[in-house]
Amino acid sequence: MTLAERNLLEDYRPPQWPEDFGRRLEGLKVLAGVKWREMARLLGVTDRAILLWRRGERRPSGANILAITQLARSIPGGIDVLCQGDAGALTLWVGGGDAEGDALE
Repeated sequence: MTLAERNLLEDYRPPQWPEDFGRRLEGLKVLAGVKWREMARLLGVTDRAILLWRRGERRPSGANILAITQLARSIPGGIDVLCQGDAGALTLWVGGGDAEGDALE
């Protein structure tokens, strides 16, 4: 690795994690027309993982971000909801209300 390449790596700062990721995830859920448990199943994660992401207590792993992005791409308007004009949202550094009985809290 050259000195210039090393300097580029040292200067790299990942994009900020969107503070409203839970809201973006909820928008994606609404567009998909599914409940939280179904969304968890589609993403291959537990209900608890979804709940922690929504609360901002945990962040999805790189593999989870890929699954969320793939789901968003399969839904018309999904990428727009996930990114909401934020160019860094897709890289996320590796962010309608609940129907009755749909809350995982």
